[in-house]
Amino acid sequence: MKITCYIGLMLCFSIVCKAQDNNWEKVSDSLAMISRAKADEVFTYFDTIRASKLLYSLEDRYFYLIINDTPCYKEYYIILDSSAKVNIHPIDTREENKKQRKQQKRYHKLLAEAEPFNLSKYHTNYITNIPDAKFVRGKPSYFVVKNINGKRYGEYSLAAFTLPLPIDGKLAGYLMKRLSDEIIKYNKAAH
Repeated sequence: MKITCYIGLMLCFSIVCKAQDNNWEKVSDSLAMISRAKADEVFTYFDTIRASKLLYSLEDRYFYLIINDTPCYKEYYIILDSSAKVNIHPIDTREENKKQRKQQKRYHKLLAEAEPFNLSKYHTNYITNIPDAKFVRGKPSYFVVKNINGKRYGEYSLAAFTLPLPIDGKLAGYLMKRLSDEIIKYNKAAH
Protein backbone atom coordinates (compact mmCIF):
# COMPACT_ATOMS: atom_id res chain seq x y z
CA MET A 1 0.00 0.00 0.00
CA LYS A 2 2.80 2.40 0.90
CA ILE A 3 4.55 1.64 -2.37
CA THR A 4 1.36 2.33 -4.35
CA CYS A 5 0.86 5.66 -2.56
CA TYR A 6 4.51 6.54 -3.10
CA ILE A 7 4.32 5.73 -6.84
CA GLY A 8 1.09 7.72 -7.17
CA LEU A 9 2.61 10.66 -5.35
CA MET A 10 5.71 10.57 -7.58
CA LEU A 11 3.52 10.40 -10.70
CA CYS A 12 1.53 13.45 -9.57
CA PHE A 13 4.73 15.29 -8.69
CA SER A 14 6.22 14.59 -12.12
CA ILE A 15 3.06 15.84 -13.86
CA VAL A 16 3.11 19.06 -11.81
CA CYS A 17 6.82 19.56 -12.55
CA LYS A 18 6.24 18.99 -16.25
CA ALA A 19 3.36 21.50 -16.27
CA GLN A 20 5.53 24.07 -14.53
CA ASP A 21 8.37 23.32 -16.93
CA ASN A 22 6.14 24.01 -19.96
CA ASN A 23 4.96 27.31 -18.45
CA TRP A 24 8.55 28.33 -17.79
CA GLU A 25 9.43 27.64 -21.44
CA LYS A 26 6.60 29.95 -22.55
CA VAL A 27 7.76 32.68 -20.18
CA SER A 28 11.37 32.19 -21.28
CA ASP A 29 10.39 32.44 -24.95
CA SER A 30 8.34 35.60 -24.26
CA LEU A 31 11.29 37.21 -22.49
CA ALA A 32 13.52 36.20 -25.41
CA MET A 33 11.21 38.02 -27.82
CA ILE A 34 11.42 41.14 -25.64
CA SER A 35 15.23 40.88 -25.79
CA ARG A 36 15.07 40.63 -29.58
CA ALA A 37 12.75 43.65 -29.80
CA LYS A 38 15.04 45.79 -27.63
CA ALA A 39 18.07 44.71 -29.65
CA ASP A 40 16.26 45.63 -32.86
CA GLU A 41 15.50 49.03 -31.33
CA VAL A 42 19.23 49.55 -30.79
CA PHE A 43 20.03 48.31 -34.32
CA THR A 44 17.77 51.00 -35.83
CA TYR A 45 20.31 53.65 -34.81
CA PHE A 46 22.88 51.93 -37.03
CA ASP A 47 20.68 50.99 -40.02
CA THR A 48 22.46 53.40 -42.35
CA ILE A 49 25.74 51.51 -41.92
CA ARG A 50 25.87 48.73 -44.53
CA ALA A 51 27.99 46.16 -42.71
CA SER A 52 27.64 43.07 -40.53
CA LYS A 53 26.88 43.87 -36.89
CA LEU A 54 27.31 41.91 -33.67
CA LEU A 55 25.30 42.78 -30.55
CA TYR A 56 25.60 41.49 -27.00
CA SER A 57 23.46 42.71 -24.11
CA LEU A 58 22.86 42.22 -20.42
CA GLU A 59 19.43 42.73 -18.88
CA ASP A 60 18.14 44.27 -22.15
CA ARG A 61 19.66 47.50 -20.85
CA TYR A 62 23.41 47.40 -21.47
CA PHE A 63 24.54 46.70 -25.02
CA TYR A 64 27.88 46.20 -26.73
CA LEU A 65 27.86 46.57 -30.50
CA ILE A 66 30.65 45.71 -32.92
CA ILE A 67 30.38 46.76 -36.56
CA ASN A 68 32.51 44.96 -39.14
CA ASP A 69 33.74 48.13 -40.81
CA THR A 70 36.89 47.86 -42.92
CA PRO A 71 39.76 48.08 -42.18
CA CYS A 72 38.89 47.66 -38.49
CA TYR A 73 35.90 47.23 -36.21
CA LYS A 74 33.84 50.05 -34.77
CA GLU A 75 32.65 49.39 -31.24
CA TYR A 76 29.91 51.03 -29.16
CA TYR A 77 28.60 50.86 -25.63
CA ILE A 78 24.88 51.57 -25.55
CA ILE A 79 22.57 52.10 -22.60
CA LEU A 80 18.81 51.79 -22.91
CA ASP A 81 17.43 53.58 -19.86
CA SER A 82 14.07 52.99 -18.16
CA SER A 83 12.36 55.66 -20.28
CA ALA A 84 13.55 53.87 -23.46
CA LYS A 85 16.10 56.62 -24.18
CA VAL A 86 19.11 55.27 -26.06
CA ASN A 87 22.55 56.58 -25.04
CA ILE A 88 25.30 55.68 -27.52
CA HIS A 89 28.97 55.87 -26.53
CA PRO A 90 31.60 55.07 -29.18
CA ILE A 91 34.50 53.05 -27.73
CA ASP A 92 37.75 54.96 -27.94
CA THR A 93 40.49 52.42 -28.58
CA ARG A 94 43.31 54.97 -28.37
CA GLU A 95 45.62 54.12 -25.54
CA GLU A 96 46.64 56.86 -23.12
CA ASN A 97 49.23 55.01 -21.06
CA LYS A 98 51.32 51.84 -21.07
CA LYS A 99 48.81 49.82 -19.02
CA GLN A 100 45.95 50.76 -21.35
CA ARG A 101 48.04 49.93 -24.44
CA LYS A 102 48.78 46.49 -23.02
CA GLN A 103 45.11 45.90 -22.22
CA GLN A 104 44.02 47.07 -25.68
CA LYS A 105 46.52 44.66 -27.29
CA ARG A 106 45.02 41.77 -25.29
CA TYR A 107 41.51 42.84 -26.29
CA HIS A 108 42.39 43.08 -29.99
CA LYS A 109 44.15 39.70 -29.92
CA LEU A 110 41.19 38.04 -28.20
CA LEU A 111 38.73 39.52 -30.68
CA ALA A 112 40.88 38.60 -33.70
CA GLU A 113 41.20 34.98 -32.49
CA ALA A 114 37.45 34.73 -31.99
CA GLU A 115 36.70 35.67 -35.64
CA PRO A 116 33.36 37.28 -34.69
CA PHE A 117 32.14 37.76 -38.26
CA ASN A 118 32.89 34.26 -39.55
CA LEU A 119 29.20 33.44 -40.02
CA SER A 120 29.85 29.75 -40.73
CA LYS A 121 30.65 29.32 -37.01
CA TYR A 122 27.12 30.24 -35.90
CA HIS A 123 23.83 28.40 -35.75
CA THR A 124 20.81 29.99 -37.45
CA ASN A 125 18.02 29.15 -34.99
CA TYR A 126 17.10 31.27 -31.95
CA ILE A 127 18.28 29.50 -28.78
CA THR A 128 16.42 30.25 -25.55
CA ASN A 129 17.25 27.08 -23.65
CA ILE A 130 20.13 24.62 -23.47
CA PRO A 131 18.69 21.48 -21.85
CA ASP A 132 22.08 19.82 -21.22
CA ALA A 133 23.80 22.96 -19.85
CA LYS A 134 26.32 22.21 -17.10
CA PHE A 135 26.06 25.64 -15.45
CA VAL A 136 23.39 28.37 -15.67
CA ARG A 137 23.75 31.56 -13.62
CA GLY A 138 23.68 35.31 -13.95
CA LYS A 139 21.74 38.11 -15.53
CA PRO A 140 19.79 37.58 -18.74
CA SER A 141 21.94 38.06 -21.82
CA TYR A 142 21.24 38.30 -25.53
CA PHE A 143 23.54 37.80 -28.51
CA VAL A 144 23.14 38.06 -32.27
CA VAL A 145 25.18 38.70 -35.40
CA LYS A 146 23.33 40.26 -38.33
CA ASN A 147 24.87 40.04 -41.77
CA ILE A 148 24.78 42.91 -44.23
CA ASN A 149 21.27 41.83 -45.34
CA GLY A 150 19.93 41.60 -41.77
CA LYS A 151 19.90 37.79 -41.51
CA ARG A 152 20.49 36.63 -37.91
CA TYR A 153 23.22 34.22 -36.84
CA GLY A 154 24.14 32.78 -33.45
CA GLU A 155 21.12 34.34 -31.79
CA TYR A 156 20.47 33.37 -28.20
CA SER A 157 18.79 34.63 -25.05
CA LEU A 158 20.29 32.84 -22.03
CA ALA A 159 21.72 33.49 -18.60
CA ALA A 160 25.06 35.31 -18.94
CA PHE A 161 27.00 32.39 -17.45
CA THR A 162 25.65 29.38 -19.31
CA LEU A 163 28.06 26.54 -19.99
CA PRO A 164 28.45 25.61 -22.70
CA LEU A 165 27.49 28.80 -24.53
CA PRO A 166 26.48 28.40 -28.17
CA ILE A 167 29.25 30.81 -29.29
CA ASP A 168 33.05 30.77 -29.16
CA GLY A 169 34.40 31.09 -25.61
CA LYS A 170 36.96 33.74 -26.61
CA LEU A 171 34.24 35.89 -28.14
CA ALA A 172 32.00 35.46 -25.11
CA GLY A 173 34.90 36.38 -22.82
CA TYR A 174 35.70 39.44 -24.90
CA LEU A 175 32.10 40.67 -24.93
CA MET A 176 31.53 40.09 -21.21
CA LYS A 177 34.80 41.80 -20.28
CA ARG A 178 34.34 44.81 -22.56
CA LEU A 179 30.73 45.32 -21.55
CA SER A 180 31.48 45.01 -17.84
CA ASP A 181 34.42 47.46 -18.20
CA GLU A 182 32.13 50.00 -19.86
CA ILE A 183 29.35 49.54 -17.28
CA ILE A 184 31.85 50.13 -14.46
CA LYS A 185 33.39 53.14 -16.23
CA TYR A 186 30.04 54.86 -16.84
CA ASN A 187 28.69 54.06 -13.38
CA LYS A 188 31.80 55.66 -11.82
CA ALA A 189 31.35 58.73 -14.01
CA ALA A 190 27.68 59.03 -12.97
CA HIS A 191 28.51 59.07 -9.27
